[in-house]
Amino acid sequence: MNTTSNNQKNLNRFASRTVRTAMTCLLFALAPFASAESLLIKGGKVISLSDAGTLEQADILIRDGRIEQVAADLGSIPADTVIDAAGKVVAPGFIAPHSELGLTEISAAASTNDNAVAGQSVGAAFDPSVAFNPHSTLIPFNRAGGLTRAIVTPGSQENIFAGQGFAIKLNGAFDSVAKAGLVQRIYLGEYGGSLAGGSRANAFAQLRSALDEAREYAENKAAIRRGEWRDLTHSVADLEALQPLLNGEQMAMIGANRASDILQVLALAKAFNLKLVIEGAAEGWMVSDQLAAAGVPVVIDAMSNSPDAFERLGARMENAALLNKAGVTVAISGPGYGGSHNSYLSRQAAGNAVAFGLPYEEGVRAVSANVAKIFGLKGGVIAPGEVADLVVWSGDPLEVTSYAEAVLIDGKPQSLVTRSTRLRDRYLKPQPGYGHAYKN
Repeated sequence: MNTTSNNQKNLNRFASRTVRTAMTCLLFALAPFASAESLLIKGGKVISLSDAGTLEQADILIRDGRIEQVAADLGSIPADTVIDAAGKVVAPGFIAPHSELGLTEISAAASTNDNAVAGQSVGAAFDPSVAFNPHSTLIPFNRAGGLTRAIVTPGSQENIFAGQGFAIKLNGAFDSVAKAGLVQRIYLGEYGGSLAGGSRANAFAQLRSALDEAREYAENKAAIRRGEWRDLTHSVADLEALQPLLNGEQMAMIGANRASDILQVLALAKAFNLKLVIEGAAEGWMVSDQLAAAGVPVVIDAMSNSPDAFERLGARMENAALLNKAGVTVAISGPGYGGSHNSYLSRQAAGNAVAFGLPYEEGVRAVSANVAKIFGLKGGVIAPGEVADLVVWSGDPLEVTSYAEAVLIDGKPQSLVTRSTRLRDRYLKPQPGYGHAYKN
């Protein structure tokens, strides 16, 4: 009897193992057809910036990093993760149109700065993306402020060509450079003049000379490389780097604030058929019709309203509103054009622009969808098929007292822990062994 019982148990165990093995094989076979990772955001006010407009209460289904559905009520649709956004505001992740994130950690510490070129003939070939540090402490700090992507641009203290800017995702990953060689940053106006011997005219002449020589190089490349051509002013590396600019494959981000300088930049861009974005444009409102007619977007500091330089005597808080009214695509950076530490404050600048006449949705658009549009990036819109870069806010995202409760990049929830929050927690609740200096 015992032998029979043992045999039956062995048969049962064998059958069980057989069934489990078959099920495992079946699961592996079906794996390619299994549903992708999904996330559902329920019940929030959604600022979509799409044709759907702002939805007072809606659900958003995200699958495999993209938005799959946006509807008033998706019911109890199954999802791997559910975020309750009732009473919250959901907006596209904000995008910094100009920053030094990942290139500058501490401005006063030279060893932490990789954002400037020095000692080169032009600087157009300078590509700082190879020095980008995705683990910079400033990336989670700005991400917690609602930024999901950013344009990173180099600076210059010697040449009107600062070098090539690139786009990043603020997820802290080693592969977070989304697009390299995106823009050429060029200084004209007052600062450009100071780099060119003290004259605006000389800065324009240097830019025109470089572009002319880049054209000459393109037409006679073989002879130049064989040394069978005249001596060129600029290096072959810089002339090569200017080819995408001339071919329309790369944008020229040109700094100019004075209205007359902006008009000169428009004329130069037309002569060389440049794909242009103007950075600064403090007096842009004075020439807004010309900017709109040329289809040239601007990146502005919407909180710049003081005549702190002769080229900004006409600066005013209504700049964004007047530019938008004329049909200019406006992107708003953080105060002082963003830098590395305060890029996330672009939302505060946008809020001030709204207070001075910019329509509310255009204010949100100026720090999200417009930036994506100008630079050809993903994100900025909440609509089916779009990349799921979203932020769940405690309240109005353009209100400084609101804060991000959840940040998604490519549909993945991001950590909101920063060096600042770790220091706060360390001092607020000191752990044993920290000593009396950490205690109240």
